[in-house]
Amino acid sequence: MGIFIGQLVGFLVVLYILWRFVRPPVKKMMSGQQETIAAQISEHDEAKAQLAEAKEAHAKALEDARAEASAIREEARGDAQAIAEEMKTQADKEVARVTAQGTAQADLTRANLVRNLRTDLGLASVDVAGSLVREHLKDPAAQADSIDRFIDELERMAQDGADSISLAEQFGNRSLRAASRDALGSVQRQFDTAVSGSSIDEVATAANDLASVTEVLQGNPVLRKHLAEPSDDAAAKRAMVDQLFNGKISPIALDVVRTAAEAKWSQSSDLTKGLERIARSGLLVAAERDGKLEDTEDELFRAGRLLVAEPKLTGLLSDSTAPVEGRLQLLNSVLGGKVNAHTDALLTQTVRLARNHRIDGAVANIAELAAARRGESVAHVIAAAPLRDEQSTRLATVLGRVYRREISVQAETDAALLGGLKITVGDEVIEGDVATRLAKAAESLPR
Repeated sequence: MGIFIGQLVGFLVVLYILWRFVRPPVKKMMSGQQETIAAQISEHDEAKAQLAEAKEAHAKALEDARAEASAIREEARGDAQAIAEEMKTQADKEVARVTAQGTAQADLTRANLVRNLRTDLGLASVDVAGSLVREHLKDPAAQADSIDRFIDELERMAQDGADSISLAEQFGNRSLRAASRDALGSVQRQFDTAVSGSSIDEVATAANDLASVTEVLQGNPVLRKHLAEPSDDAAAKRAMVDQLFNGKISPIALDVVRTAAEAKWSQSSDLTKGLERIARSGLLVAAERDGKLEDTEDELFRAGRLLVAEPKLTGLLSDSTAPVEGRLQLLNSVLGGKVNAHTDALLTQTVRLARNHRIDGAVANIAELAAARRGESVAHVIAAAPLRDEQSTRLATVLGRVYRREISVQAETDAALLGGLKITVGDEVIEGDVATRLAKAAESLPR
């Protein structure tokens, strides 16, 4: 019994301990677990609700996507149709353009072929004609006949009253403006009056002095400008001329320079051109009084042709940067003793006054001036064969009728012309040679 009571007491003590110390934590733990389970249940419910909302949103988004995709498909179908129509239109235009371009290219190719064929046939025809003409003109009699035929053409021109060929009234003045032409005319008249009673030596001295003054003015542009610029104070210009040149040049030359300084020139360079022109004219007056003007003209013409044929010589004589003494020595070595004193003086003067221009042209101008001094114009004639005396005389007569003045014929030969004549009067060229006509026939062919 005691054992039973002891075991009961122990059991009660254990129960008390469990109730007192074990039950509260267990109860607390169970309460926490219940709360956790309740929270999880609540979260599960919320997740379930969110899942339902997500399913609804997904379904709606899917429906919207399907609707939008359908709209995009419809729009794409419309765009594809529009693009197809546009591409078809562009393709039609491109086909039309390519067709037109191809047609135009074909027409152009055909035209080029036709033109090339015509050109080839024309050139072949001209070559054949040229060969026949050259073979024919190997005969001197045929060359002479070609010259006579061309003179006949000129004669018909004269009979028809052709007046399209004209020369300036004053040779060498065409490059000057009106004021300078008037000034040169007045100075020239003053010079002609001053030398009317002078000897040949006095005229030549005055001409050389004027060339020296021209040389000074060429090298002093400031002085040239002061003397040439328009001014109402003629006394001041006269005093300047006297101060510079009185006692250093002849009285005739001094008066001419005074008159030139008092004249009104269009530009200062015209003053030196005018004095140079009068200096040349003075030497021609001396040649005329010596009875050698015609010889001088002929020698000048031949010297000019020599200079044209020798460009290296012309270049050396025209080089104004080289010392003038050396250039004059070169001139003397070539023409010294082969021309008269008047021609030599004119050529020497030309070399001395050469400034930025070739002397072959200047010599040709002096020859023209000599012809004009004799009351004639010079016709530079190039023939395939030497002219007979009667042909030269007849040509001078016919050209005189065409130009309505005396014509002096200066002739030279050039076999390259084949036949006929090439005539130059002043700035005008009459091309009646066979070579030029053949060349023009070839140039006139379609290209």
